[in-house]
Amino acid sequence: MDQVQSEVAAVAAINDKTRTQHPSSLTSMDSIIAEAAAYGNDENQSLDAQAQKALECPCVAELRNGACGVHFTEAFLCFLKSTAEEKVTPIN
Repeated sequence: MDQVQSEVAAVAAINDKTRTQHPSSLTSMDSIIAEAAAYGNDENQSLDAQAQKALECPCVAELRNGACGVHFTEAFLCFLKSTAEEKVTPIN
């Protein structure tokens, strides 16, 4: 498993734990991700440019500037650039 995959797995584990402990935070995090993705959505730009624009969204500024900012940024870029059909981990 490379570094990016490890970081994505770590973010997924944190998200799973957060969902279990705070079900209402699931909606909040999903909303933030959707807002940031929409912020960067421009069909005339490359996927890389759209992803970078999404990271400029004020809605993720606190996450990018926090203690795990670098890891969040890398995992979020990986998520945005993913071509996988299903991007959400089902809640068990």
